[in-house]
Amino acid sequence: MREKVTRQTILQVSEEIVNQEGYENLTLAKVAKALEIKTPSLYNHISSLNDLRKALTLRALKRFNHQIMTAAVGRSGEEALKAIGFAYIHFMKDNPGLYGTTLNMLDSQDTEIDQAGSDVIAIILRVLEPYHLSKEQAIHFVRGLRALSHGFGTLERQGGFNIDVPLDQSISIAFDIFIKGMVALSKV
Repeated sequence: MREKVTRQTILQVSEEIVNQEGYENLTLAKVAKALEIKTPSLYNHISSLNDLRKALTLRALKRFNHQIMTAAVGRSGEEALKAIGFAYIHFMKDNPGLYGTTLNMLDSQDTEIDQAGSDVIAIILRVLEPYHLSKEQAIHFVRGLRALSHGFGTLERQGGFNIDVPLDQSISIAFDIFIKGMVALSKV
C-alpha cells in the first residue's frame, strides 16, 4: 500500500531525485511517478515546480546550517573554521543534488532563501569575531572558505584526486594555509 502523499513526502522524494539525478533533472512528472500518483495530484500540496524547488532550497540551507553549526559547536578559532570547511565538503558529498539547489537559487530575490543563506554566513562570521576582521575582510574569508570547500568537494565528486595521497590530509593542509593567511591578514 502506498504511503499517504503529503508535502513532506513530496519533498523527501524530490530530494532523492535531485541527489540521484541532479537538480536540473527534477520534474513534477518524475516526482509523481516515484509517488505512484498522477502529476495533477501534486498540486494539492505544491503550487508549481518553482514552489517545490524553493522548498528544497530552504530544506538544503537549513540542513546545511545545522551541519556547519554542529561542526563548530565546542570548537573555536582555527579548529572551528576548519571543521566548518570539512562539514561543507561532507554536506556536498552526502547531498549532491540538494547542495545543487542552493547554487541554483542564489539570485532568487526570495526573502526566505536570502534569510536562510544569511543564517549560514552568520555562523562563520560568529566564529571569525575573535579575529577582529573588518566586515570586508570577513566577507573575503567567507567567500574564500566557500570556494576552497566547493572546489575540493566538486573535484572529489568528479574523480579529480586519483593520486595515492590521503585527500583529507590535502584538504586539511589547504585549510590550514588559508586560515593562517587570514589570521596573518587580521594582524596587519
